[in-house]
Amino acid sequence: MERDRRQFLKTSGIVLSIAVAGDVLLLSPASAHAAGLPYQVLSADEVSTLEALAEALVPGAREAGVAQYIDKQLAAAPRDNLLMLKYLGVSPGDFTGFYRGGLSAAGQLAKLRFDRPWSSLDTSQASILLADMAADQAKDWNGPPASFFHFVIRSDACDVVYGTEAGFGRIDIPYMAHIEPPRAW
Repeated sequence: MERDRRQFLKTSGIVLSIAVAGDVLLLSPASAHAAGLPYQVLSADEVSTLEALAEALVPGAREAGVAQYIDKQLAAAPRDNLLMLKYLGVSPGDFTGFYRGGLSAAGQLAKLRFDRPWSSLDTSQASILLADMAADQAKDWNGPPASFFHFVIRSDACDVVYGTEAGFGRIDIPYMAHIEPPRAW
């Protein structure tokens, strides 16, 4: 049975199944980030760009483990993937290329405009680039449509930061799951 993204988020929180030294660990993306677990798909440069970009869009995304979450989903079988792209008509075979293309384009944009990587941009510089991306006004953008990439990264970051009972609490919204999880997450 194929898992539905919304049902998964409502009933179980975001949990990554990670194999370490022959054992399978169930960790939240934040725990995987805090533990510094290795990435399976994304390179160090891609992770650095992704974390800085997602953090600029949704504060707290880096610490919440956005890069761990996306990397693990990219490594998952297409039927188990919960990334936003799955629900936007993008072929699962194109997911990794989409993220790599967008992260490369975002990295190049930061270097061209401010002569530095995303991870070194200040808040004002990141805001300028994000506004250009959202409006498809990012000159020299060479990747998937900039506004679409912006939307997908923001959605993934929101899922990781706010897609838990604690996340609902941070924005002072009562958590009302259709099916209550068996324990707090």
